[in-house]
Amino acid sequence: MAKQKTVKDIMVPIGEYEKVDVEVRLCDALAVLKKNYESAKVCASGRFHKTVFVVDASKNITGKLSMYDLIRGLVPESFKRLEFPRKEAYVRTPRVWEVEEKVEELRERLGWLSHSFADLVKQEAQKKVKDIMGPVHPILKEEDTINQAIYLMFRENVRQPLVVRKGQVVGVIDFMRIFSELLEIAGPECYVDLRS
Repeated sequence: MAKQKTVKDIMVPIGEYEKVDVEVRLCDALAVLKKNYESAKVCASGRFHKTVFVVDASKNITGKLSMYDLIRGLVPESFKRLEFPRKEAYVRTPRVWEVEEKVEELRERLGWLSHSFADLVKQEAQKKVKDIMGPVHPILKEEDTINQAIYLMFRENVRQPLVVRKGQVVGVIDFMRIFSELLEIAGPECYVDLRS
C-alpha cells in the first residue's frame, strides 16, 4: 500500500503567492492580480493564483483577497449596512410618511445599481485592502491527512485554509489541489486519461 499523502505533499508553498500591504488600495491589489493573469496567458499551464495575501507592517498575514473578496469589495458600504424594512412594518403602520422615508432611503442606497459597472469600479477601487479583505484561517498542520483537510475545510467553511509549521504559515490548500489528487487516484478507475 502506498504511503498516505499529507497536507505537506499537496499544499501550495506560501511563497508562491503575491502579498500586498494592508494599507494599499483595491486598485493596487487588482494590478498585482492582473500581472499574474497576464503572465499566465503566456505560460504553458495558463494557471495563476487568484488570491493575494494581505500582510501587516511586520509582514504577518492578516487577510486575503480572493476574486470573491475583490468583487464583494465593489459593493458600496452604505448598501452593506442597509437594513430592509420588514413587510409587516408597512402593513401595520398607518403613518404613510414613515413608509415614504424608508422607500426614499432605499432608493438612495440602491442608486449604485443603476450606474454602469465602469462607474462602480472607478468609485470603489480607491477603497483600502483592509476594508475588503477576507479572513485567513490557519487551521491545518503539515502532517494532517488530506481527509482531515477536507473535513476541516467543510466543517469551518473555509475554501483556502492556511497550513502552519511551528506557528508560521508555510502553505495553502485549495480545492484545485485536492481535485488534482482525486483525478490522479480515480483517473484510471474512471477511464479518465490525464495526459490529454
